[in-house]
Amino acid sequence: MKLDIAISNPETKQRLDIDLPAKYGVIEDALLRLNCDETISANGRILDGYERGIVAFYFEKCNIFELNYLASMIENFEYDESSQFIGGYFIMDQKEPMDVHKAINLAMNIQSNNLVVSQPAMDEYDLAKFYLENDLIPEIAGINDEVYDWIVDHADLQSLGEEICQKENGTFISSDYVTMEELENLYEGDMRMPENENYIFQLEVGLQTEPKNDKRYTIQLPTSNAEFRQMMKDFAVTDVAGLRCYQFASIVPQLQNMDFGMEDIETLNELAASIYCFKELNELNTYKAMVDATETVNLETAHQLCECVGEFTLLQKERSYADYGRSRFQNVLQEELLECLDTEDYGRKIAEKNGVSMTSYGVLIPRDGVPLMEKLTQPKVMQSQGMKMEQSM
Repeated sequence: MKLDIAISNPETKQRLDIDLPAKYGVIEDALLRLNCDETISANGRILDGYERGIVAFYFEKCNIFELNYLASMIENFEYDESSQFIGGYFIMDQKEPMDVHKAINLAMNIQSNNLVVSQPAMDEYDLAKFYLENDLIPEIAGINDEVYDWIVDHADLQSLGEEICQKENGTFISSDYVTMEELENLYEGDMRMPENENYIFQLEVGLQTEPKNDKRYTIQLPTSNAEFRQMMKDFAVTDVAGLRCYQFASIVPQLQNMDFGMEDIETLNELAASIYCFKELNELNTYKAMVDATETVNLETAHQLCECVGEFTLLQKERSYADYGRSRFQNVLQEELLECLDTEDYGRKIAEKNGVSMTSYGVLIPRDGVPLMEKLTQPKVMQSQGMKMEQSM
């Protein structure tokens, strides 16, 4: 099972799609884009991996890390556990609206094999037959085959099944019938947090033409040359061309699909070292915004952006042209006068004049007024050589 959801800032209503469970960096990035703390509103679906059932939900002002904890608990549910969770969710939601705490507690009870049960039955008719066959109706328990056949031939099994279902507060999930007694209170807010990734890039490396079950090597960048040598030694190769990257992860989402080959591994490591420095200096968000504002990003462009980080300022609280335009008058005009102005149109015009880029992380402002895309196309080496020549003259 997995959570396929849209999360939003309860204050600004900014919205973002995300799949859970997710790594810490993904959640942190989502909160940064939404410009909010851990409190979010979420609506979406709990998808059953067996394609039998879907739970739609809306949780108002919940904790995204608790929602992620729920996702991590249910993602590995087996077939019967999945049935119990979906059925239990429906049963509980009919009594009163569900929230994250109740959903986590339900999942924990199922993990403990506690009070949530399912058995095979397609509908009320099947349910009645199942109860008769297994002596589960106390009033007629222990009947012989002749009496059983008579009841099956003459009784309204559909109505009997409906009565059983109503009495037990049960529900049908595809080919399963689920019932639930009162759950134990197993969740007291002690959720498990995802680990904070201590890397910029993570690669799963294997041989270029590896057999199906051959070994893989996980390497995290930035790293030392010693680890590169150890990786080569483990694979018994002398050239990285004999290796292939099978999985790639980045804490900068926009670099997740960046093209590179194993021959670029050292360049990729240098890029990781630069981005790691930005993380240590609290400039990672500025770099993310610069990548977000760039039309296409490859390994070379990603390196170019590193050289420009100090030339830009990121205003995270301003998320639209209207915010940017409004901020220009914030300490000049009274609030009622601001309401009369078209701050969005003004913000768009002044942003264009100042070379400002609007990103999902906030307003990106060049300190010298040169727009980011124009700055990337400037021949920096030639410029610096020209300046030296002018100075010498």
